[in-house]
Amino acid sequence: MASPKALREWTMLFAIFTLRSVEARAVDLAYKSGTLFTYKYNVDLLLETLSSPKTLPGSGFRIEAVVGLHVVWENSSNQHEQLVQLQIQEVQLLNVSERMDSQSIFKDIPAESLLGPTAMTGLKGPVIFHWNNGKIKALYGSVDETGFILSLKQGLVSLFQLQLNSGTVTEIDVSGNCRVTYETANNQVTKIKDLRSCERPESGFGSSNQVLGVQWQPTCKGLYSLENGVIKTAVSEEGHVISLNLQSTIGAKISSRQQLHYLSSEHRPEEYYGKSLQETLHNLGIDTPLALTGTPEKVPCKVCTSASDYLKSLNKKTALQDLYKISTTRTFLAFVQLLREAKKNDILNLLKKAGDTEISFLIDSATAAQTESSLSALSEYLDFTKDAQIPQLRTFLYASAFTSHPSKELLHILLAKLQNKLPSREIQETIVLVIGAVIGKMCQRNLCKLQEVETGKKAILEGLNAATEEADIKMYLLALKNALLPETIPLLLKYTEWKTSSVAAIAVTVLQRFPNIYITQEVKKQMNMIFHQSVNQYGVPVRLAAFDVILNNHPSAMEMKNILLSVGEIESELSKFIVAKLQNILRSDHHPASKLIRKALKDPMIHNYHRLSRTGSSSSSSGYLAVTKDMVTSYNMDLLFGNSGILQQSYSDFFVSTGKNKLHASQVSIVAQGLDSFFKESSKEVEDDDDEATAGMSVILFDVQLPPVVFFQGYSDLMEKLWSITEEPTIIIKGSILLIDHLQAIQLQSGIQASTEFEGGLGIDISGTIALSLWSQQSTTNIRNQGSLVINSRTKVDTPFLRVGVNCSSEAAASLDFVSTVKFLESPILICLQLLKKPFPYRETVMIYQSLQKEDPFLIKRVRTLQVQGMELPLHRANSEMCKKMLSEGA
Repeated sequence: MASPKALREWTMLFAIFTLRSVEARAVDLAYKSGTLFTYKYNVDLLLETLSSPKTLPGSGFRIEAVVGLHVVWENSSNQHEQLVQLQIQEVQLLNVSERMDSQSIFKDIPAESLLGPTAMTGLKGPVIFHWNNGKIKALYGSVDETGFILSLKQGLVSLFQLQLNSGTVTEIDVSGNCRVTYETANNQVTKIKDLRSCERPESGFGSSNQVLGVQWQPTCKGLYSLENGVIKTAVSEEGHVISLNLQSTIGAKISSRQQLHYLSSEHRPEEYYGKSLQETLHNLGIDTPLALTGTPEKVPCKVCTSASDYLKSLNKKTALQDLYKISTTRTFLAFVQLLREAKKNDILNLLKKAGDTEISFLIDSATAAQTESSLSALSEYLDFTKDAQIPQLRTFLYASAFTSHPSKELLHILLAKLQNKLPSREIQETIVLVIGAVIGKMCQRNLCKLQEVETGKKAILEGLNAATEEADIKMYLLALKNALLPETIPLLLKYTEWKTSSVAAIAVTVLQRFPNIYITQEVKKQMNMIFHQSVNQYGVPVRLAAFDVILNNHPSAMEMKNILLSVGEIESELSKFIVAKLQNILRSDHHPASKLIRKALKDPMIHNYHRLSRTGSSSSSSGYLAVTKDMVTSYNMDLLFGNSGILQQSYSDFFVSTGKNKLHASQVSIVAQGLDSFFKESSKEVEDDDDEATAGMSVILFDVQLPPVVFFQGYSDLMEKLWSITEEPTIIIKGSILLIDHLQAIQLQSGIQASTEFEGGLGIDISGTIALSLWSQQSTTNIRNQGSLVINSRTKVDTPFLRVGVNCSSEAAASLDFVSTVKFLESPILICLQLLKKPFPYRETVMIYQSLQKEDPFLIKRVRTLQVQGMELPLHRANSEMCKKMLSEGA
């Protein structure tokens, strides 16, 4: 027999258990068969602009309905497992916010007139959901349930999915298969859905580089209030902020709210529908299984101009020639959208009939469209065996390299064309580098395991292993520079020890581009051996590239000390450059090596006049082109001279950063060797692999390494090109690029589907001119970067009866000149560098609209314009002094 104490403990435990059971039962669902529950149901949708100040109202609508909930079957052995019939009884469409009568598009029009009799009948048709203890197991309806009407019903049914215990689970509803967290207390249930976790059919695309991408910030929270096991109120609020990473004011905010409010319940005479679940469905005639998750639907083009008609309407001479004009870039973006709706034969006919002023524009547009039809048409039109098509092939390949989200179809075409007998060495190099770029972008989007990508990797690696000519080795290494595959790092280390400096330099520059997570101790050990020439002798370009890898990948205190100790022991110009580079880092405390440099400089063996005050012209400078709250545009300029005063190596880099993401917008590097003997006798330096005078240029544009350009090779080639120099600009790259390309379908909890689209077109024209005077022994080189950028964003909801949306756009046309003036008359040679940013206009437009189908829209538009001032960007002090001297003498 239990003791009194034990009995009291058991009694207490029983009481606690009973109380907890009562509390749990208080939130049990208690919907009974034979009772019709009536609810008022509201859906609010509002689209708003992100521009500041927010002077524009939102665009949206409200759906009000009366809904009947009727339990038609209940499991005799589990009263919580039920079939529930849901039917919309009354519908009304209203403005989501109060507006004047002149701004209301509804104007008291009955819902039947807005929706039409067919849609209204479909909307009022019943659906049945299988409900088990608050979880939606299945949905059934008529065979005719499709499109927008089905989506609304999926959203309404999803509102009845809830859990009566706290915890995190995975659920399937209209949003997809999502992670949901429940918190229950005092007859209230809070439901928080992680919309980023939702798994659903893929729709849309985005950029490989997040600098050019879009930020999506979704939230979804529901609150349920229950009384005696019946949902009294249910409110679900959802928000989506979609903005461009480069400029957060371009985009929109979507707010959606569902509200369910209990009105009444009515007990009906017991009706027989069926003993089993299947029998009940059959007897009611509502037995077609329907998806619980909304399916993204492509909205057909309603008023579309065909691509050919659009092209005919253009004044091609002015609309397609000047790519740096805003009007041309607008035309490009519009044409890409039309080509995405076009069929293969239509695109192919356009290409075949195109004139000289149109063909490059058409190829750029068709490649940017990235549809199966456009790529198939291009593949058929372009003949990679014909010399006559080399300009068109070059245009296609460059456009492919800059595609923001290349497809497996594009890669398949490139790999197939590589098997042809190609018309020139230039085309061969370009196609190999482009394949590398496409592979790199696809791997960034987690598509590295696709068969086409694996085939592309194999083609590059087999080509590299089989290459015997130095030019071929360089070509495949540059392809790996674009592909940026971590598994190739051991192979790259092997090529850093190559017998010729130019091959080793490329291998090290590939390693430069890898994130620091891949720069292992083995890599850093090899870079230190190269820089300090511990085993072999290396050329200056290789050593500087290795120095850069060490510096930008968390160097140790000992590595930093050894670098500083080497200053003063190596050639004066190289020492001068390293000191300038380190001083430049110290001026920007955000660099990861700045603290280590300061620490090392506390050592008097390092921080002394003999070691750090090196003579020479070499320099390193950096600064900002533009700084906004979202984006930082910066530049670096590195110049290395030989001991005779001749420029041996120059780098000009431009970066765009947003948060933790960085885009290498452009790099122009010029390397010259063997020119010292033309001006004065100098000691033979290690970097000279031979006595032949050579000069070349390498260009990176938007993270893509382009084929290098050789200016001259050998004395006779140099003399020939010097005498043939004209002041006419030489085109380096010219074309239209779809820089930003983002399409996203957003499934709202209400069942309504929104879509958001961002597109950024860049018309770019980079050219160079050289003016040489043998009389005054002076040369002037001008690399002119002209471009126009147009960015559009469209966030909209298209329904069979109504369209609402927010459109934003920004436009700018800018020019940046990099001018270098060299005087050979004096010794050392004088050089003046100028980075000139010209003034340019900037325009931003925001528009909201809403309209009934086939009627003129109600819209409000705001435009803001401003003039961005021009300036000459300051470089380093020594350059400024030299420019003053040269320009004053010229005056």
